[in-house]
Amino acid sequence: MIELGYDYYYLHLRLGIAAYNLERYLLARSHFQNVLLFYAKDPVAKSYLYGTYLLLNQKNEAGMISYSLPSSEKKSWKVPVGFNIESLHLDMGTQHYNHQHSIDFNTISGRDHFYGQSRECDQQTFWDAGIRFQFSQAVKAYFGIQKIHIRANDVFAYQNYNLVRDSIVAEDWGESYYYSVDSSQQIQRFAHQIGQQSYYGQLNFGINDNFSLTAALHVIQWDQTQTQAEVVDTFASDTAYYYFDGSETSFFEMPISRLEFNAYSLKSTEWVFYLGTQIQSRIGETGISASIAQISAQEYLQFNFGQTYYPFGNLKLYGNSTVSFISGNQRNDWLFSQSFYLKVYKQNWIEATWSHGNHSSFNSGNAYLVYNTPYESKNRINTVLHAQLSKHLKLRLSYSWLEGRHSFTSTDRENESLSEGYLPFQSNLITGGIQWNF
Repeated sequence: MIELGYDYYYLHLRLGIAAYNLERYLLARSHFQNVLLFYAKDPVAKSYLYGTYLLLNQKNEAGMISYSLPSSEKKSWKVPVGFNIESLHLDMGTQHYNHQHSIDFNTISGRDHFYGQSRECDQQTFWDAGIRFQFSQAVKAYFGIQKIHIRANDVFAYQNYNLVRDSIVAEDWGESYYYSVDSSQQIQRFAHQIGQQSYYGQLNFGINDNFSLTAALHVIQWDQTQTQAEVVDTFASDTAYYYFDGSETSFFEMPISRLEFNAYSLKSTEWVFYLGTQIQSRIGETGISASIAQISAQEYLQFNFGQTYYPFGNLKLYGNSTVSFISGNQRNDWLFSQSFYLKVYKQNWIEATWSHGNHSSFNSGNAYLVYNTPYESKNRINTVLHAQLSKHLKLRLSYSWLEGRHSFTSTDRENESLSEGYLPFQSNLITGGIQWNF
């Protein structure tokens, strides 16, 4: 009938209710919005539209609709009014790194086999806790704290020089001593603990029933120790010759250098500020966002464009495709991310995400996850199993696989400079979490 031009209020209301009962909530949302174009105060359409937004997990938009719901409908839906705590969660995990090439002298000392250094992550443990709450129906917030402990090794490959007695020549008057400088290949490892503490805050504003705004700030504090190598110039001294009668002994000195390793304590603060919009579209939800960050004393600007779509019109299966661009520190990189969310059985869901690109210094999840290590992850696969055990209790188990490279530095004696090389790595991250919904 609509295709034939018969377009009126009651037709959209009936189609919306039918779609709602068939759990095709995306279609239902469109029809109920059309109803409100005919009659902006229709209580039935508003009530159904409120439920539709809830069932699409679009809580800010639902909050905007709730302001105009009749009191009876607010009571029926149990609409939370004013300040309310929505949920608390605690997640814990451990990450292990697998470096495909062992760090030996020839690997990191460069083509001259003179000097090289690298920092390798070994193991990481963390916990993450947060609270989600609302100030009003259309203003929601989240605050979280994260603590990470990273075990890392500073590895140095270098030539060690020693004065070696080469020969002794006996004369009628005494003996002369001749020397040479001998070098040996050395590799040293120094274990360190790196501590990171993060504070994350997010605010979600429902502007109207089709548009919402998200602002977030992530502050990261580093506290670590690091070994640095310093060249120390000194002298080697020994006997040059002596007379048999004991009347004279001569010594000599020659300059020689060696490496000295010292541990330094380092503290730093990094941050990311994020601002994004979510716009309801015909196929789902369109997200456009930007963030500015200071990571490792470098500033970065990141832009994201993402689209969420619902093939069945509900949360039983939906996906999100996002393209990101980052600029800063003499780099311009793109990153692509694809997510799928599938309901497998009653209260069990599986979430799977694949992202590709240089993740270093990128942020995702509204700046909740920040890749602020020097490791350059190229591919990341993440799977999460969600299990709703009761009305209030939810459990999740997550596994992440990362693949990429990390840098090392070696001496280029021909050009009298340091050159950078890369080694591949993989890591496995397992996380378990519990969430209590109020």
